[in-house]
Amino acid sequence: MNTWNPAEFQTPSKHYRPKMRWWLPGAFMDKDEIKREIEWMAEAGYGGAEIIHFFPIPSADVNPADYGRFVFGGDEWNNRMKAALEAAIPLNFQLDFTIGPLWPIATPAVMDKNDDRCTHGLHVGAAVVVGTYNGAIPVPNTIDPARPYKLVAVTAARRHSGESIGEVVTLELETAADLTFRVDDRRIDWTAPLDGEWYLFGFWSQTNGQMNDSIGAPAIDHFSKAAADAVTGFWDNRLFADPDIRALYEKNAGSLFCDSIELNATMLGGMYGATPMPVAIWSPAVLEEFRMRRGYDLTPYLPSIFVKGLYQLGAGNRTDGDSDYDFTDRSANLRIRNDFFQTLTDMFRDNHLRTIRRWANGHHMKLRYQTYGMPTELSSGLAEVDIPETESLGFHDSTDGYRIQSGAVHLYDREIYSIEVGAVMGYGYKQTWTGQDFGLLWQLHRGFAAGVNQAVLHGMSYDTSSASEHFEAMFKWPGLSLMGSRFSNEWGGRQPNSLHARALTDYIARTQYLLQIGKPKVDLAIYRYHIDGIHGAMGTELTPYEQAGFTYDFVSPCLLDLASAQIGTFEGHSVLAADGPAYRAIVVDMRKKSLTGDWRASDLPNETANQLIAFAESGLPVVVVGEAPYHVASFFGSKDKMKAKDVQLCDRIEHLLNLPTVRAVKTQEDAVAALGELSVIPAVQVQCESPLLNARRYENGISYYFIYNPSQVQAFEGEVQFTGTGNPFKLNAWDGTICPMAAVHTGSGQTTAKLRLAPNGTALIAVADEWTEALQREEYRDMIAKGTRIIPDRWSLVVDSWTAGAHPTETKLERIELELDELRSWTHIPVLRQVSGIGRYRTSFRIEERNDTSAAVILEMGEVSDTFRVFVNGRELHGVDQIGRHIPIGEYLRYGENNELEVEVATTLNNALSIFDPNRQPLDCGLIGPVEIVFGERSEYE
Repeated sequence: MNTWNPAEFQTPSKHYRPKMRWWLPGAFMDKDEIKREIEWMAEAGYGGAEIIHFFPIPSADVNPADYGRFVFGGDEWNNRMKAALEAAIPLNFQLDFTIGPLWPIATPAVMDKNDDRCTHGLHVGAAVVVGTYNGAIPVPNTIDPARPYKLVAVTAARRHSGESIGEVVTLELETAADLTFRVDDRRIDWTAPLDGEWYLFGFWSQTNGQMNDSIGAPAIDHFSKAAADAVTGFWDNRLFADPDIRALYEKNAGSLFCDSIELNATMLGGMYGATPMPVAIWSPAVLEEFRMRRGYDLTPYLPSIFVKGLYQLGAGNRTDGDSDYDFTDRSANLRIRNDFFQTLTDMFRDNHLRTIRRWANGHHMKLRYQTYGMPTELSSGLAEVDIPETESLGFHDSTDGYRIQSGAVHLYDREIYSIEVGAVMGYGYKQTWTGQDFGLLWQLHRGFAAGVNQAVLHGMSYDTSSASEHFEAMFKWPGLSLMGSRFSNEWGGRQPNSLHARALTDYIARTQYLLQIGKPKVDLAIYRYHIDGIHGAMGTELTPYEQAGFTYDFVSPCLLDLASAQIGTFEGHSVLAADGPAYRAIVVDMRKKSLTGDWRASDLPNETANQLIAFAESGLPVVVVGEAPYHVASFFGSKDKMKAKDVQLCDRIEHLLNLPTVRAVKTQEDAVAALGELSVIPAVQVQCESPLLNARRYENGISYYFIYNPSQVQAFEGEVQFTGTGNPFKLNAWDGTICPMAAVHTGSGQTTAKLRLAPNGTALIAVADEWTEALQREEYRDMIAKGTRIIPDRWSLVVDSWTAGAHPTETKLERIELELDELRSWTHIPVLRQVSGIGRYRTSFRIEERNDTSAAVILEMGEVSDTFRVFVNGRELHGVDQIGRHIPIGEYLRYGENNELEVEVATTLNNALSIFDPNRQPLDCGLIGPVEIVFGERSEYE
């Protein structure tokens, strides 16, 4: 657990700094260039890099006959990794490494795509039978007949003539039968036991043929221990073969990393945006593991797992969908599938994650993993992950999307919750740090408000000096971009705004430092049990809980079953997990269906219902929203057992609802009111209609708050009430200063202060009885000045335009000098319309002698894109707020004479690249303003 250290806040160490995803062209790298780029990242304020063997991109100076020496895990690769580690370790710059080259996970130890350690798909063939069938087991056209495939099972069921549920056919559940024992040499002689039309199914397993293009190896089976052992064995035998290199990896003590799980059950429909196919993800041991873990045989019910497209990337999140071959009871179908998904979750956790994590921990490394992408229950798998990671792309910048994992992060007591941030489609060389249109800080602030506390930027390409073969055509200014322009972004030194990166990384580092102090404290635990399939974006609109000021995590049955999930006391209240998130209440909410978006009652195991009763009887408030749970999550092997369990659950829910600390309400808005009736209030409350999001940390009696204004257009000005005894202090993440705030104490453990936040603005607040460190009373830093305004009307502008040089990696500067009578976007200045670079704006203004030294003098910057620096009379104002752009300048002024103001603005490279790409449109940039110097009476807002 991290404790407060003022020196760390002012100058955060590498541990708290954002990381960079670093795309490498295989081993075709120069050791001096590796060292230069690591030093650049460290100097720019990054704390580490995530190394990705992207594609081997031969440089022009390597003979094609020697390409084989540069493979992943070969001597040249190991030599380059040694150089990277030797450059990084002295700088305390930590390197992380992908588990295998690129993704999905593959290893040179498994090169045959027919190897049983590869990812499998289960295919279904069907034949209609009336009476007797004597023939070959049906084989579907989704099978590749040129490659090996194995018969897994044969079943049959009678067609239902009533309501249609299955997409192709609906089957009578009671007639489902396993006929595998009757098979002889892939043939069967079978007579239907009853009249009517029957379906005979043949289930075939075949490796999916999905290849990791980085090394031409097949994707491994993520449910197989043997496959995971092959991965770690390759590290032992090739990457760690040299004991000196192994020692460097262990001294570096970084993480092994895996990106989101991009697996397809079949490649027949394509890789992304696949044509939906009735093929299920599979592993050879599924039936055995299912029987052991679920207590019944899945075989007769296999037809129900074939939800078309569910097991393919981009084919849709259809975990609530119907199978092609479903049974007459939709409720039973869903729960059979849920049992299948839960078995996949267990196998993924126990066979894959646990194996890799134990190996990594044995070498002083951690496992950082994006465990989503398959139909699994996310919180269960995170038990075997050291650093859970989410992403802005897959979860569509949704705070609720990030919360799918935050409950596991907090209840498993993980110090770090990481986010891959950026990766906006179509925003290469276009995404800004500060803008409203997918600005990186906008994305990151949303993650911070939902429990994230480590950023990994996507990303930065190695600056290869040359490229050969088909890569040569891609080698254009400003360098080879390994993600192209499809996804943002190149955050390295290729863009003008990289020159200001340190100010942004310092801000992120200070925020991350605060969000890693002590333990998280979260208002609510919201029960959620669902298999999310491919991600599961949940929207960016504020929920009623967020609008009311509540923080919350989603919690699932496996989390509520942890030993730490006990009732204790925190701040005088009964809470759940007092030494961790200390939830003030549990909300049992409904869940949106993944296909239709309408709400349904949550599934709830009887064991979890009993836990809720015990929590409520121990004094924890519980609110049940909408239709109360009436279905358990499992099929239990028969419809009768399932229904009996449902009856037990309804009895348990009835008992729960009759307890004095429990409320049943219709809507989430009603839930907010019920929580108030139960004396459950948010740790942060606002006294106006503009909501704020927040995250709270607690350590040694001090509460630390991250406060965020999620509006893109409206500033927040109002009173904020904080839970915590003592006085509030503002911790400035932009410059590291700490200032006391004027406050009103209610006497009930609450402190009220006035706060102003710009759209997308943030504040860090500590509430403490006393503050022993030195304070800086910069009273006007965030205050609004009311009074006379000076609006400069003449500006000189000198632009260093970044343009293509003689070599794809060469950028040359061309100077453009202008005189402006008004500020406007470069796109509205003809000579600058397709220019990117650094613009230096200069103007002067005069302020007469002033007797009132208590008056504020504020520089209001107006609109700027992207980043900026400010100089007044030749002195730089360090740590200026790039979001609020509300800058006190009084101490820098010369009264009674002219003052010189310079604003240096750095843009993205987008507009310069629009010259070469007709599909790329110039975007507003530069100092757009209006710029005003405002002075007068200070405001009451901090």
